[in-house]
Amino acid sequence: MTFTRTYDIPYFNVGSDRKLRITSLMQYLEDMAIRQSEACGIGLDFYEEHNVAWVLAKWDIEVVQYPVFTQEITITTEPVSFRNYFGFRRYEVRDAGGELLAKANTLWIYIDMVRKRPIPVTEEIISAFGVSPESNRPLPIKAPKPPETAAHETQFRIRLGDIDTNRHVNNIRYIEWALETLPPEFSNGKKVSRVMVDYRKELKYGDEVFSTAEIEQNGDVAVSRHRISNGEKDACLAAFEWK
Repeated sequence: MTFTRTYDIPYFNVGSDRKLRITSLMQYLEDMAIRQSEACGIGLDFYEEHNVAWVLAKWDIEVVQYPVFTQEITITTEPVSFRNYFGFRRYEVRDAGGELLAKANTLWIYIDMVRKRPIPVTEEIISAFGVSPESNRPLPIKAPKPPETAAHETQFRIRLGDIDTNRHVNNIRYIEWALETLPPEFSNGKKVSRVMVDYRKELKYGDEVFSTAEIEQNGDVAVSRHRISNGEKDACLAAFEWK
């Protein structure tokens, strides 16, 4: 079952070039997932009552063109399949004329919030999303390679504003920390054309965060690779292609 919603780009979601920030685009995609859950009757109240949650595990996003300030965009999302405790969801972002702006594949894990463990997706969830119980094919999601060096390093302390309804750091914050680690001059004249993210460990309020990055130039494409950790274990690996 597909779910579609239209947004227009507000001023606070654009950068100095008046184009939508990649992190804001990812927030729209995240918003679409929970809004479809709400529309299907299995939203935040359902998850809180049953002590369960969907936790984002992986992103693979390709950006064709960035929308600009005040531009209207339409986002469509669809849960494609479920495999045990995994759920695969895809997205398309189009402009008012129907031209493709971006597309994404994502992997989610269904979690028991009391035991902090994955649990099988129930028939109730599968039925509510309108997915066939037999549909279990995965979506292609390219995994990011970790940085081999720590050419760029930054430290952060997790704030209350970084915490989401699942009581851990919202997944977009990891992306912000990764991008913040890059030299300011690096992104001049460049935009992210692909995002690959692998979340590995949740972080919580008060944790100290270590963000490292390296940059590699491959012809016309620059690739930045990132590691977010708590100093002991990797919390997130990410890679961005820049054009």
